[in-house]
Amino acid sequence: MRSLTTTISVKEAACTIFAFLILIVGVDQVAAETVATEQTGERPVIGLVLSGGGARGASHIGVLKVLETLRIPIDVITGTSMGAIVGGMYAYGYSVEEIETLLGETDWDAVLRDEPPRKNRSFRRKQDDFNFLIKQEAGIKDWKFTIPKGLLQGQQLRLRLKSLTLLAPTDFDALPVRFRAVAADIESGEAVTLGSGSLSTAMLASMAIPGVFAPVEWNDRLLIDGGLANNVPVQLARDLGADILIVVDLSSELQGRDGLTSPFSILNQILGITIQRNTAEQLEKLVPDDILIQPDLSGYSSTDFWRASEMIDSGVVAAELSNQRLNELSISKEDFTDYLIAIRQRDTASPNIDKITFDNKTPLSTDVLNSHITVEAGDKLDIPLLEKDIHQLYGMNIFERLDYDVQQDEQQTELNVEAEEKEWGPHYLRFGLSMETDFEGTGIFNLATSHTMTPINRMGGEWRSEIQIGHDQRLVTELYQPIDNHLRYYFRTSLGYYESHFGQFESGQQVADLEVSYSTFSLAGGRQFGNWGQLEVGAYTASGDSSPRIGDLSTPTNDINAGAWVVTFSYDQLDSINIPRSGLLANISWSASRDELGADDKQDTLRVNGLWAGTWNKHTLMLWGGIAGVTHTDVPADDAFSIGGLFNLSGYRRSELSGRYAGMMRVIYLREIGDSRSVLKVPVYVGASLEGGNVWSDRDEIRFDSLLLAGSISLAIDSPLGPLYLARGFAEGGRRETYLYLGRTFTFL
Repeated sequence: MRSLTTTISVKEAACTIFAFLILIVGVDQVAAETVATEQTGERPVIGLVLSGGGARGASHIGVLKVLETLRIPIDVITGTSMGAIVGGMYAYGYSVEEIETLLGETDWDAVLRDEPPRKNRSFRRKQDDFNFLIKQEAGIKDWKFTIPKGLLQGQQLRLRLKSLTLLAPTDFDALPVRFRAVAADIESGEAVTLGSGSLSTAMLASMAIPGVFAPVEWNDRLLIDGGLANNVPVQLARDLGADILIVVDLSSELQGRDGLTSPFSILNQILGITIQRNTAEQLEKLVPDDILIQPDLSGYSSTDFWRASEMIDSGVVAAELSNQRLNELSISKEDFTDYLIAIRQRDTASPNIDKITFDNKTPLSTDVLNSHITVEAGDKLDIPLLEKDIHQLYGMNIFERLDYDVQQDEQQTELNVEAEEKEWGPHYLRFGLSMETDFEGTGIFNLATSHTMTPINRMGGEWRSEIQIGHDQRLVTELYQPIDNHLRYYFRTSLGYYESHFGQFESGQQVADLEVSYSTFSLAGGRQFGNWGQLEVGAYTASGDSSPRIGDLSTPTNDINAGAWVVTFSYDQLDSINIPRSGLLANISWSASRDELGADDKQDTLRVNGLWAGTWNKHTLMLWGGIAGVTHTDVPADDAFSIGGLFNLSGYRRSELSGRYAGMMRVIYLREIGDSRSVLKVPVYVGASLEGGNVWSDRDEIRFDSLLLAGSISLAIDSPLGPLYLARGFAEGGRRETYLYLGRTFTFL
């Protein structure tokens, strides 16, 4: 019994010793592994999560500044909306300073539009601005009334993002920093992770605000702003292998009852509720090791891109509040230098283009597209020049999307231009209104609509018809046909009926109102010079009559028979016809009335007009003038030119002065009030004008001492319906007129 006990004790002791030896070996092995880990520099995988927020996303730049100052490397980035743009740029290899500069240099007012700036549009499209129809259009397709899926198609933003990420790899794992963008499927509401394909398209899809931007097609899915499904993609970063997350949440507070004062604010609140709910779900997934940064952005709007520098500072302040925890993730100066070198390896050299192809999904001839692309095989790609070409093509009002891509392989580099027709065409409708009143019982009101069918053939022909009712009535149809692939040469023909009213005045009082109605037929051809000028030669014939409507009704009806050859040269680099702020517009026109075209009298008419505008900060100055007259004839002419109304001797009533010769000069000053730099806000101006001019019946009467002086003070709003003026006009002799005016103000003799 005793020997058995002794035997057991020996065995137990042996087992204990053996276990102790194993434990020692294990501890040594763990210690060795720990030392090896420290020696090889292994560290936790750090993920950066950037939320959406529109312009408020500038705060992400401030956070990145602090992370780089503290030498914190980022291994994974997930982003939504503006977070996807900032994150995608950083992941592609842009430095924080470069992203900040690009954000500040970007003209967001221009980028968040579809059409290019007016100066860069084709001359044909510039001429559209001289009516009072609003820009927004509807369509007719398959005999159904249709409208675009968004106020914007994202054309300019798409090109901007493409130019910045042109050579990015299509696998987002191959970017210097692994990256994912988040969008939402508009059909299912699901969050969609974008990890391959075009980086610029992924960023565009992630911030396609519903209703503002049309959904973006991606692998047979329609995608919109990812904030509606996953505004702070925390779990996605975790799934990509991040051990520790740095999360930047830019969620805005919901409005109280006092702030819910319009349909737009209600809609914005609904979107805000949706975003807050999915944000809360994601933030619940954070663990103690994660770091949450929430910049204070109260008072900043998602459209305040012009306040980017302030919001960057807010990001810096918020990140510095977490300095103690962020410092735990810092690496050595040498290792961080190596890290920065590794992630900033993007290719910045413009590639040589070996081949140019077109993916043309429009009725327009590919030869027309090709003639507008000045890049040729063998050239180095000039992105600004290519964008200029695309702007002019897009201005034809045919394309929903006009894009390009560069595809490289070992053999060649191919430039592919993609053209997609508007899905709500080819029939387009526009509407507009104009009005004028002096608050004394005299008022003018016009409603108009136009129908344009384009392209009607492979050369980009247009057929346009317009109807206007009200004080001035008209029914016009016109065929416009380019005749070369460059769209430089063209002809046009039109048929129209017009009915207008002209007052007759004595001693400042209207004594009669004449109704003038006539029909016209015209044929013209011309040459366009780039997007800045046009020379046109044509002829027209017209017939009608004028009869009294108010006043002495016994006045006989006068027949009108007219016909003339017309030569016009126009220069137009004005930035806007509504309220010009920069540029120059000028034209000179000569017409020769001849009996072979149906005119009763032989006479020549000359018109010269010009308008220059310049802006400094909030101050705009305009110089606007014109002269016109009947020349080289002894035949008495009708009172062809009339003056009166706002900015046309403002103290006089509309068309109060008339004669064979006319001259006008104006100096107009406008000062913007408030701040319209936020996107979607409407510019408001206060201004004053000084005007001088007159009309004369005989050339011998034209003298400087016969000029009449006038002026005005005004409040102007550049509204979506057109420029709206509330003005008070003054002229010699104590004349006063008050104007409420909606419509194109800058008309010419």
